[in-house]
Amino acid sequence: MKKILKSNWVLLLIIGLAIFMRYWQITALPGGLFPDEAANGLDINRMFQGEIQPFYERGNGREALFFYFLAAAVALFGRGPWQHHIISGGFGVVAVLVTYFLAKRMFGKRVALLATFFMAVGSYAVTISRTAFRANTVPLFATLTLLFLVKFFQTEDKKTKYWSAAWSGLFFSLGFYTYTSFRMMVPLLIGFGFLLFFGNRAKARGLFQTYTKYKIVFAAAFLLGFSWLGIYFIQHPGSIVGRAGQVSVFNPELNKGDVIGTTIEVSKATILSFFTDGDLNWRHNVSGHPLLSPFLSPFFAGALILFTVSLFILLKQVWHQNIKSQTVFQALIACWFWLMLVPEVTTAEGIPHGLRLIGVMPAIFILTAFGVNWVWEKFTSHKPLHWPQYYFATLFLLVVFMYNFALYFVVAAGSADYYYAFRSDLTDVSNYLNARNLKTRTYLSLDKFSVQTTDYLTTEKNQPYILVDPAHTFEIELKRGDQVVFTMSTLFDRIKFLEYHPHVKLIREDRNQFGEIIMLVYEQI
Repeated sequence: MKKILKSNWVLLLIIGLAIFMRYWQITALPGGLFPDEAANGLDINRMFQGEIQPFYERGNGREALFFYFLAAAVALFGRGPWQHHIISGGFGVVAVLVTYFLAKRMFGKRVALLATFFMAVGSYAVTISRTAFRANTVPLFATLTLLFLVKFFQTEDKKTKYWSAAWSGLFFSLGFYTYTSFRMMVPLLIGFGFLLFFGNRAKARGLFQTYTKYKIVFAAAFLLGFSWLGIYFIQHPGSIVGRAGQVSVFNPELNKGDVIGTTIEVSKATILSFFTDGDLNWRHNVSGHPLLSPFLSPFFAGALILFTVSLFILLKQVWHQNIKSQTVFQALIACWFWLMLVPEVTTAEGIPHGLRLIGVMPAIFILTAFGVNWVWEKFTSHKPLHWPQYYFATLFLLVVFMYNFALYFVVAAGSADYYYAFRSDLTDVSNYLNARNLKTRTYLSLDKFSVQTTDYLTTEKNQPYILVDPAHTFEIELKRGDQVVFTMSTLFDRIKFLEYHPHVKLIREDRNQFGEIIMLVYEQI
């Protein structure tokens, strides 16, 4: 054990950084539970009532794997924002670790350590990992699927091959329980499987016989994992597509009659999001900042070009039946990146959209690490290493860390918009409603989307309030002692309410750390 720790101390340090970046101040950052996150909690409530399903229809349909991990956290720690965010953070940490093992098998230990470090501290990866969306499971299961497939082809031991085939098939099946974008793994695996087979067509019969048992193991493991969801989709075929059709570039309401032009604009915005203008949504990214820091994006760009060229080189090698493993790995990462862009570039809402891009995350950090390592090797190849060179490398990594740390823990944490993006006011409101616990005498002015948070966080008190439409709050008839609660999103509606109810009294006003009003409570006197 001591020997293992000594030889892997750098990796352990990086994983420690990944844990730190995802869990430090987790009870305060983010400070609220966005309604979409709370919707997951409402389905958890259904789980606790015995409705065990692989897919839940709320919000245009949601794959359920992530929810079962959330349910475990809620069962242990109760309902609240941090109970959800620790689960997404956990998936983020494990994805960082698995990325190391995949990158190491493909490109060596140094590239693996760099990729792991960049993913551990990257502000985009950190922000997503601290947001309780089921999409956080995609990077992990996509990477696990590829890891065991690569291991399968690299090992000569039959027992290891069987286990690798089984694990890759199982993780591939579980990926379909994560998020819609994972489905792009299907053309990735089929496409590369065909290329490898065609590139060895001269010995196709022997390979077919050799790999038949392994393919059966892979298929059996896949069917074992996928059957529950597959049966559900057979019974509910409309759930297969879900919201994808609503946000598609082919939707006339979004493309304004110009599908090609819209697709070009979306593609341009998507590529630029890695270099200049990133996702504006605070739940997906530090708003407006590029998904990669400016210290890393040039290395990413160079490696992406190189790996994309490798894809065409692979096609040539396949034709001549002279496949090189390094070319396969580079082309695989390039295809992984380009295919995982499809869920983004085929939609035309909220672009760039960090959540739909989440499947590219391991690929972009592996690409970046390869680019950095390539430059380092060129930099040090013509003369022996000296301490100043190591100091320069250490300084570079330190700057990358400090930049990303500052983006999240200074820029995001210091922004009022960040807290509102997670509707932190609704947590305060829910705490008040739970403490009052008087349903027939308490009115909550809130829209039907946002109320998912208060519905969930007040579950144990059976939602102790009467929901009223914000625009019609002024119409309610109050008796003495009745209370009306306004949130940040409905403060404007209180103006008309006060005109029609001159005898109410403001009994509570809560403000956040920025001095903004987050809750007002009026009582009829």
